[in-house]
Amino acid sequence: MKRLVIRFKDGSTTSLDLVPGREGEDLLRHLRHFPGREVEVVEEQVYDPEHPRRFRYARREDLEALLLSYKGEGLGEGV
Repeated sequence: MKRLVIRFKDGSTTSLDLVPGREGEDLLRHLRHFPGREVEVVEEQVYDPEHPRRFRYARREDLEALLLSYKGEGLGEGV
């Protein structure tokens, strides 16, 4: 299973498991639990056995673009 990691501008993070085909919908639903927080970056956590910490992070610009398109449309000003 894959995981999304959301890093907020205040330095805090949250994460959620990805369901293939529902990434955008699940991300928007998850972020409703964090009103007033601004997202800095959305990354996908990828298992990499060669990496010293076993995981690397790949930026998901497609999901960041989705957040920008929804900003102010039901998610509040924090997104």
